[in-house]
Amino acid sequence: MRSPGPAGPSTAPARGPDHTRLASQLPAVYQEDEASFAQVDAYLGLADELSHAVVEHLEDLLTALGPDATLRWPADLPLDAGAAALVAHHLETYDEVARWASVTFPTSWPGTERGLQQRRELLARCTRLWRRRGTPRGFLSWFCLWFDLPAAGRPYLLEHFKAPGAGLTAEPYTATLFVPTSVPVPSTGEPSTAKGFVGWERREEAVDFVRRYAPAHVDVRVCFTDPAVFTDLAVLASPPTLPATPTADEVTAYAIAVQQQQADLNALLCSVVSVVSHASGIHLYECIDAGRGIDRLGVGLLPTDSTT
Repeated sequence: MRSPGPAGPSTAPARGPDHTRLASQLPAVYQEDEASFAQVDAYLGLADELSHAVVEHLEDLLTALGPDATLRWPADLPLDAGAAALVAHHLETYDEVARWASVTFPTSWPGTERGLQQRRELLARCTRLWRRRGTPRGFLSWFCLWFDLPAAGRPYLLEHFKAPGAGLTAEPYTATLFVPTSVPVPSTGEPSTAKGFVGWERREEAVDFVRRYAPAHVDVRVCFTDPAVFTDLAVLASPPTLPATPTADEVTAYAIAVQQQQADLNALLCSVVSVVSHASGIHLYECIDAGRGIDRLGVGLLPTDSTT
């Protein structure tokens, strides 16, 4: 027998470090004859192509079926498919990923590029939001992401146990969610109703969100308030804080501030009402106020042309 010589050059394409050709795993006896080994190597190269394609697909799975799916062109979509087909493909992909993660996209989100951005952000943050969804912070983060609210339009969640003494706190596990009717535009700072809650459909969606995603043991009421409430009321704008190493005087001042905050919260809970525009109000027969926001129920008269 002749000693085995070095194997001849392979005709198979070079692969990455995680891929090993099948021919290289054969016993040394198959490599004694260079011509025969080249034929075997070329024959097994067909299987190498299939296995390498599977490996590439698995390596690409996190990108193809994940929040970053929109960062690449789908492998199974022709390059000349067009923008509409691309958006539809990504929407279908995100819907599939959402089912795996038990996430439901809002029906109000559009099927456009902006809607893809919203879906991508929700899928990227859903695991962290799921972990914190039972907490006030997690609930508000989920609410703002759902309704695409900026930081300036963030609602305020008041748990009633933080304001002892109010009539509403007699019932345990209750809270009030203060939702601004309009939110400031980041570029101008002026209030806008585009992302606010002026219309009935938008408010109904907010109430349905609270009903669906608030903790089951907590009864939450929703109040749509003027955005000025968040800046005018010091109890909401700047709650009292205690320094890390307080002095005796600072502790006393903090206790007084907490008592004052509780009194202000009690007054707020007992007086707050939802802001309803005249157009969104309930009208019986013909409205006689001609666009004026007059509450005739407060004087015992229905909004009709009758005085009896």
